[in-house]
Amino acid sequence: MATTAKDPGTPIVLRSDGFPEWSHEYAAAWIGLLATHRRLTRELDAELEAAHGLTLSGLELLARLASVSDRRLRLSVLAGEAGLSLSRVSRIVDALEARGLVERQNCPADARAVNAQLTPAGLVLAQAAQSTHLEAVRERFFERLDAREIATLAEVFARFAPGAPSACSAGE
Repeated sequence: MATTAKDPGTPIVLRSDGFPEWSHEYAAAWIGLLATHRRLTRELDAELEAAHGLTLSGLELLARLASVSDRRLRLSVLAGEAGLSLSRVSRIVDALEARGLVERQNCPADARAVNAQLTPAGLVLAQAAQSTHLEAVRERFFERLDAREIATLAEVFARFAPGAPSACSAGE
């Protein structure tokens, strides 16, 4: 049992055994964020897999390729933009390449680098999967919020990730 904090804004309280934990309000905020993210990403991943045979990460890579004019990026750039390791991006690209959605190409400017080039089939699938994804996010997330709550979330998250919306081409 947690001890009652003297100040309701106190983020950390000690249980009767001395173990620290979040106060109720802080736990509701932090653990709620984590649990919501976990549940939504699981559901969105499953829907994309069932409808298009893609994971969220696979869609993100396809969408990032679709968003650049020549539909080509270095694997290292894809990894950095997506926040994934280069080895993870390489494995995802292997799977996408096996489906004919992307092609690996040597980088003419750097013989050590490899580019991923979106194929026409990859663009078609990316467009369809992105539409599915945006609709699913709208249904599972935005429909549970009113306009004021959406604006508040946008404001709050801008403090943690300034410029994130303009840097994201995948509509996560």
